[in-house]
Amino acid sequence: MGAMDHRRFLDRHPLAVYTGITYAISWTFWGLWAAVPDAGDLPSTALYVAGGFGPVLAALLLIRASGRPVRPWLRRTFRVRARPRYYLIALTLPVAAVALAGAAHAGVLGGTVTPEAVESPLAYPIFLGVVLLFFGGQEEPGWRGYLLPRLQESHSALRSALAIGVVWAFWHLPLFVLPGTIQNDIVFPLYVVNLLALSVVLTWVTNGANGSVLPAMLLHAGSNAVVNYYPVGGPDGAVSVTGYGLLTAVVVLVAIALVRGYGPGELAPVDEQPATPAGGNGSPGSAGRP
Repeated sequence: MGAMDHRRFLDRHPLAVYTGITYAISWTFWGLWAAVPDAGDLPSTALYVAGGFGPVLAALLLIRASGRPVRPWLRRTFRVRARPRYYLIALTLPVAAVALAGAAHAGVLGGTVTPEAVESPLAYPIFLGVVLLFFGGQEEPGWRGYLLPRLQESHSALRSALAIGVVWAFWHLPLFVLPGTIQNDIVFPLYVVNLLALSVVLTWVTNGANGSVLPAMLLHAGSNAVVNYYPVGGPDGAVSVTGYGLLTAVVVLVAIALVRGYGPGELAPVDEQPATPAGGNGSPGSAGRP
């Protein structure tokens, strides 16, 4: 297969190719992590964290394989200038979700508020920063920075978001069987629903920010970090069936509201362009296609 054939194949099957490469990279690192349980804390953590960089590594590999330059993609993906409201929403929505879910857990379902199980609010910026760089936020240049605009070239924003949500959820599958991860305590079908809904919200944030993934990175990181502040049982309560179910319900309601408010085609205000194709020349993707 020649270079042109490779590029044509990549263009015709972006979801399948990206999924295969991302899974191969991440699952290899996580498999090594599982294979050497006595390697020590630092090597084990390094392998676990390296697996989380699979989405962005796959994006970089595919951009190079397609013959497109990486630098324009990096400039668009990490562009700081975006409407302030998207940064504000990214920072506050996870906190609001935990507050609402926790209030329902305690006020409606009779859960006991446990302040002793909640981390100090002063530590939240530290949690957020670490998760942003190493435990969730770093995935977004791949999922929403590369794959989303590629899919939106020929599919609606909603279809693209749901497709990414499925790939994203099943990408985590090894973490449900490997010991010591937070996923061990989460019911997988509920996790899939949560990530499908969260993918819609992250798509709206990214399209509204005209392709910049920085707000999505903050929102993703906040969604992970804020479980340390779940008011009924702390992190353990947040990943229980009741706690995680309530958190998922909040995210689902937000996703439904966004689809109804902005439409499934672009999932962005009419005056704000959706994400452009990865490595492209800046023209908007055809997010309104079915």
